[in-house]
Amino acid sequence: MRLRPSTCFALVFVSAGFLGATPVRAEEGAAEAAPAAEEAPSDPTRGGWDSFLDPLRDLEDRVTDGQKAVEDATKIHVGAGVVKSWQYVDNNPESGIITLHSLDPDHDSPNFDLGQLSLMRPSEGFVPGFGIKLDAGRVAKRIKADWDGSGAVEVGDDFEKNDFEIQDLYLTWTVPDEIAPLKGITFKGGKFVTLLGAEVIEPWLNYNFSRSFLFGLAIPFTHTGGLITVPITESLSVTGGMVVGWDNVDDNNAAPSEMGNVTWIVNDMVTLSLNGIIGPEQTAEDDNLRKVGDLVATIKPTDRLTFLLNYDYGHEENVTAGGANGHWQGFSGVANYAWTDRFSTALRAEWFEDADGVRTGVEQRLWETTLTAKYLITQHLSVQGEYRHDDSNHSVFEGQTATAKGDQDIVGFNFTYLWN
Repeated sequence: MRLRPSTCFALVFVSAGFLGATPVRAEEGAAEAAPAAEEAPSDPTRGGWDSFLDPLRDLEDRVTDGQKAVEDATKIHVGAGVVKSWQYVDNNPESGIITLHSLDPDHDSPNFDLGQLSLMRPSEGFVPGFGIKLDAGRVAKRIKADWDGSGAVEVGDDFEKNDFEIQDLYLTWTVPDEIAPLKGITFKGGKFVTLLGAEVIEPWLNYNFSRSFLFGLAIPFTHTGGLITVPITESLSVTGGMVVGWDNVDDNNAAPSEMGNVTWIVNDMVTLSLNGIIGPEQTAEDDNLRKVGDLVATIKPTDRLTFLLNYDYGHEENVTAGGANGHWQGFSGVANYAWTDRFSTALRAEWFEDADGVRTGVEQRLWETTLTAKYLITQHLSVQGEYRHDDSNHSVFEGQTATAKGDQDIVGFNFTYLWN
């Protein structure tokens, strides 16, 4: 395997000249490492108009007590989530697929979205920790990695085409305080989700149910490799490492990709970080580099209001049919407001430009606006309703009348049962 100088990756950060943040991913990581809370918070769903559901809440509390007992005894946090949605797009596509939607493309379908089982244990002393996430359902099929390095998710490979995926399977170790010069440094190796992006695979960790174009088109889902995180100060950390590429378990060429992150907690209201990845991603081709710079900012001016901003810029060499370079970029902004402890709304607006058609197959500009409402039925059961409008400067959406421009409108809802 041929390695490039590490200075190549450093140039990604220097030339970018900006900072961003990965708040959702940061929260997810913190949940993996955090010990069980000493006292559970009060249940915001009790004492309201639907007190007739209190027997269900009592049952959930007993399950949660058992979950905590297992964690106290083994230090292993066991979590689970189940999501079922229904969506309808006005173009009524014959294929049943909503055009350009990544993990939420099913139109008027009975398909099961996602069931997930997670097992996580933080490192303790000199004993490493681990993370395992097992996914089943349509989402699992859509995030499927290339496990054999063939360069494609193969039709003839039963595992690569089924509705099951190992999303995470890694070991992690944080240098203990006894090794004072290195304490706090964390090593992580295996298969894990990408550092890039403001959204994640699990729908319950995002403000909107449908994923942005940036999530589905601009960045990868998962990687296999190793990362090192170094805390510079209490508010500044740096992560870097090598992976075998985008959504690969076995590499599809002979050269790795380099990936990293800089996160800065500016204050209680603002978190910024910069993420980047560089490496060859074309099958059996080691020289044509794909580079993505990603920034995310989380701004929380009040306890109830959160802004989530995300910008991506990508470039790949010799990727078009004519052998030219391709580039893409986009920006999304989300405003989430918690009106009560049980009800919140999130508004997302987004622009994505595929200037050379290398991410969507068409040279186009995309826009979308999404409004999502979420209501907690119990602490573990929630319902979301969503309306989304997509636009393109080309006629790209299946089922629409051929015009110079295209659009589609989607409405839907989902139920989520979560044990976290």
